[in-house]
Amino acid sequence: MGIEWLPSEGIEATEELMDIITCDESVAVLAGAGAGKTELLAQKANYLFSTDKCSWPKRILSLTFKTEAQINIKSRINKRCGLKATRFDSFTFHAFCKSIVDRFKNALPENERPAINYDIVFHKREANGIDKILMDSLLLLAIKILHIRLDIRNAFSYSYDYVFVDEFQDTTDKQYELLKLLFQNTDTKLLTVGDINQSIMLWAGARKTVFTDFQNDFLASNKILVKNYRASKEIQDVLDIVLEHVKDPSHLINELLEQSKNCSIHIFQDEYQEASFIVDNIKAALAAGVSEQDICILTKQHSSDYTEIVRAELTKAGIHNLDMSDLQDALKEPLGQLFSIFLKVLLCPTPKDMTELFSINLALNKVELGDNKEEELTTSIVNFISLKREELTINTGVDDLICYMQSFIQFLGSAKIKGRWKQYKSPEYYNFIWKNLELHLRNMCNQTQSLEIAVELFNAEKSVQIMNIHKCKGLEYNSVYFIGLEDQAFWDYKKNPFENNCAIYVALSRAKESLNVTYTKRRKHRKYDNRPSTYKNTRVVIDLLVKKCKFNAINHTLT
Repeated sequence: MGIEWLPSEGIEATEELMDIITCDESVAVLAGAGAGKTELLAQKANYLFSTDKCSWPKRILSLTFKTEAQINIKSRINKRCGLKATRFDSFTFHAFCKSIVDRFKNALPENERPAINYDIVFHKREANGIDKILMDSLLLLAIKILHIRLDIRNAFSYSYDYVFVDEFQDTTDKQYELLKLLFQNTDTKLLTVGDINQSIMLWAGARKTVFTDFQNDFLASNKILVKNYRASKEIQDVLDIVLEHVKDPSHLINELLEQSKNCSIHIFQDEYQEASFIVDNIKAALAAGVSEQDICILTKQHSSDYTEIVRAELTKAGIHNLDMSDLQDALKEPLGQLFSIFLKVLLCPTPKDMTELFSINLALNKVELGDNKEEELTTSIVNFISLKREELTINTGVDDLICYMQSFIQFLGSAKIKGRWKQYKSPEYYNFIWKNLELHLRNMCNQTQSLEIAVELFNAEKSVQIMNIHKCKGLEYNSVYFIGLEDQAFWDYKKNPFENNCAIYVALSRAKESLNVTYTKRRKHRKYDNRPSTYKNTRVVIDLLVKKCKFNAINHTLT
């Protein structure tokens, strides 16, 4: 008799969800914005482990594109699967390829074999193929190893009953080749999840036909997960219309019946007028109880250029703001998480933060809860934090915090950190992340006299978030300001309408309650083209929002 299984809390057991979870074959899932893709993967893993569809010692492999996504999925799996989560291996594609190279590099010809303690570099000019390996070369080396050795390929299909691939629409040709080499024509089943309407990585080599190829190459079924758990009904209706436009701009049937209450598009004379409106609007939102970190200002690209003036005005108004475009990846790195948790327990500790710190220390020392070493480890870290807190004085500055952070890393054990997170075996990569985090902390300390507030700012708490579209996937905010719906920002719209429409869809789908889109006639940063902004190409999108989605169109140049 089989085990009756139902999803745990956190997701509605709809018919479409249960159909995906219980499907016992390879599946391509096309999911809409806010449909709960990460939670779907966690529930699927829970189902496979609980029903012994993935029985011991078989495992589940998860592959993602970003470290942030890898951490989010692993965290959700731990929450849903308990002790069985130890059989869930979560990697980014780069980390997975590095693990193949590290374990099996001796399969390569000697003249192509990386050195034992090679470093990862990020620029081709720095790579030598021996002790300096280009990050992007890890994938090529892994593929070469798998081509050479059938037994290594088989080891993966024998180990993994199921493979999850998130954001599948961003898969490149070489990444897809890796999946085929390992799992095509094997008993391993693949669950790929993504949104073809969020294909905004085509510029980086994403495979345009990846879903169709997957269905053919792996005999995968195609399933849909569309319910949006994030946005208000008003914004869901808007997104449905925009989605129609993404799929087929020439064939739009539906339009909303009522004028939108919380969605609007604004035309400004210049960035100062734009900034004034945004700041006043954000002030009103904060007064109504919306928190700073639940507000986002999005740009198509070059967020620092497009938001220079509005950021200055926000700062004048005493509203903290943070450009996340370059910081997001560093903050989501394990090293960034260590920075964050240490600063919080040092300056503004909570029981939750201390518990998280204890868990990290236990994991680094490979000690389980209840082990007789747990008390000793917990006591030692409490004593360490207490000693550092005693050193804090009114004159403690950012240089002291950096020194405390370095001693914290030494206390935890740099070798243990590098053993747990393999990417830090590269001194260059470790130093790259450290320098970004240190610079960020220095910048935040320069903004305030309070170390406690600086720590909040460091963690992007109580700050309006600013970023470009490529950094916002998977995030959500109460209020979104999408600035610069202009030809100059979407300069290649005619050449790549699908990709640009996808980018616009992603931006709009970050909002839960309120959505403001802006068009500004003149922008200061366009030094070499001082002509007014145009909307010859983006007019189709503006018309879509105003005529079909019933956005309120407000021309501020007339006031």
